[in-house]
Amino acid sequence: MKSFLTKNVFLIIIMVIAAALRFYQFGQDHPSLFVDEVSNGYNAYSILKTGRDEYGNFLPLVIRSFGDYNPALSAYLLIPSIAVFGLNESGVRFPSALLGTLTVLLTYFLVLKLLRNNKIALFSSFFLAISPWHLQFSRYDHEANFMVFFGVLGIVLFLHSSKNLRLLIASTLSFGLALNSYQGAKIWIPVLLTVIFLFYHKEVLAFRHKLVYPFIILLIFCFPIILNFKSSLIRGQSVGILGTQKPLETFITGYLSHYNPNFLFTSGDNIGRHSVPGMGELYIFEAPLIVLGLLFLVRQKTRAPKFLLAWLLVAAIPPATAVPTPHALRGLTFIPIWSIVAACGASVIFSAKIKGGAKKGLVFILAAVAFYNIVTYFHLYYKHYPKEKAPDWSDGYKEMVQAVDKIKDGYSSIAISSYYGHPYIFTLFYGKYDPVKYQPQSADQTKFDKFEFFGPSWKKTKPGKALVVTPEWQAHPDKVLKQIYSINGDLRFNISETEQ
Repeated sequence: MKSFLTKNVFLIIIMVIAAALRFYQFGQDHPSLFVDEVSNGYNAYSILKTGRDEYGNFLPLVIRSFGDYNPALSAYLLIPSIAVFGLNESGVRFPSALLGTLTVLLTYFLVLKLLRNNKIALFSSFFLAISPWHLQFSRYDHEANFMVFFGVLGIVLFLHSSKNLRLLIASTLSFGLALNSYQGAKIWIPVLLTVIFLFYHKEVLAFRHKLVYPFIILLIFCFPIILNFKSSLIRGQSVGILGTQKPLETFITGYLSHYNPNFLFTSGDNIGRHSVPGMGELYIFEAPLIVLGLLFLVRQKTRAPKFLLAWLLVAAIPPATAVPTPHALRGLTFIPIWSIVAACGASVIFSAKIKGGAKKGLVFILAAVAFYNIVTYFHLYYKHYPKEKAPDWSDGYKEMVQAVDKIKDGYSSIAISSYYGHPYIFTLFYGKYDPVKYQPQSADQTKFDKFEFFGPSWKKTKPGKALVVTPEWQAHPDKVLKQIYSINGDLRFNISETEQ
């Protein structure tokens, strides 16, 4: 045990950092659960309790969510943590934080196998451990993060599968899970497998007739997509480039935008849930390292560096097939390749033979810039981001539902404005409403039990006292019982009472 710790002390430190950054306050930051997290969590809770999703579908292969149909794997992955932690932030976000942490470990083994360089492998895992891009999506529940984990796991298992059918099958299973984790994986995983085959076809074909086993496994994992092909196209029809006037031009522009230095190092994604304002998806100090890393990989004549470069080139294909671009979420296909390239650049600097104190000076300057970048990022993330982007995270819904839940028994009806979108799922989630009772009512999302959800205005339909929940600007009964404020201090909801 002591020998293991001694040999792997740096990797252990990196993993501790990775875990700490992904689990620290992960139930509190971002400010609230986003609507997709709430939907995924309640469906996992419903399957845990009844074996059926919110609509009563038994062990579904896809989950219907607000008119879209998503792969069900992400909901199933939440079931164990919800069983342990309950239907709350920790239960919903634990799997993503865990798999995000493990992706850092997998990156180490991936690079060590490809480049056979422990220093580059350690740098790669460290850069990913502190990556703003990866941290952003490891700290809340999103199925794209699951795609990254299973995709990288599949590559690692494949690289170790030489003449080992069991590892090849395990790799195939991992790719199959990745394929069924996220809508974008339906493009990314076939592209990634094609690149792997182009570079490692000799190793693949060496299995000969035994390839029938992984082929059958992949075919089985394609069944959920085939069986639900029509519904799986809904998302693509709403955001895909085929709906634009110039699809090819849109694709090329979108493809190139993911390599734009502004996106990577300064501005990041414009969508509030995807990046911290004032930061890029990567740190500025990584820019010179990436340039050096690219030069390092280009100059190598072996297969592994060329495979990594090919990965870097094809990673922008999936996000470029949809709009808007650049898109950090769909661009998770770049994880962990940017960290690996930057690590190669760091290795170049530390291995360079520079006389005098020039090398120490260069390393000191780089370390100083890195320290400033990292401190700035975490200051923005924990101090300013939660307040500035609170509306992007559906902030206020939890407090509103909990306030209503305490007094709901004294009212014949409860009317909640749908102005902020999908109030029914927040009411189900934070109220921990029994799925057995909800499933028979699920056809109409405008009401269930004594709850009803209205648009611009509400007209009383039942006798007795009623609670009316409205946003700050909407007309409401004169008797205001409670006001719900966002973390940024803005008035979010008025909870009022009326009687007839």
